Amino acid sequence: MTGGSGSPGPDLVSADGLPLIICTDCGLRRVVRRKSQQPWSAGQIFYCCPLHKDGSGCPFWFWKEDYMKVLGDRVVQALVAGAYIGAGSMQVAESSMQECDSRMKGVPGFDGSVFVRKEVDLVGLCQEIVRLLKLLCFVGVCMLIVMLLSVFVQLMK
Repeated sequence: MTGGSGSPGPDLVSADGLPLIICTDCGLRRVVRRKSQQPWSAGQIFYCCPLHKDGSGCPFWFWKEDYMKVLGDRVVQALVAGAYIGAGSMQVAESSMQECDSRMKGVPGFDGSVFVRKEVDLVGLCQEIVRLLKLLCFVGVCMLIVMLLSVFVQLMK
């Protein structure tokens, strides 16, 4: 049911060319590609953990389009982690993003904007954090001024 090259060992890439990642929920198995057998969705592609069972087991289960978003999120997380760890890791994360992007460009329905949209979201989030930190600093300075004035009043008595 999974796609691949027919080489021994677990498949790392699906028949669609998408990477088959380690399950992000349980971390125990590599995700598999499957076709729906349900009458309402017959033939549609989805990705799930092999430990997923209807109503029990690992909850990792995504339609193909949603799985592509999960992959995009993982690349953004790798880029953010690389920014904190160092330049070497950042280069690894960027090459990983480029490799994933090149694989996903061949997938029908992928417009290539997942990473751009995630970068815009990440920049907006960072701007909001900076605003909150500035507000926190302002409140801290105001409290310090009030405390100093209080001490000054006590000394003047």
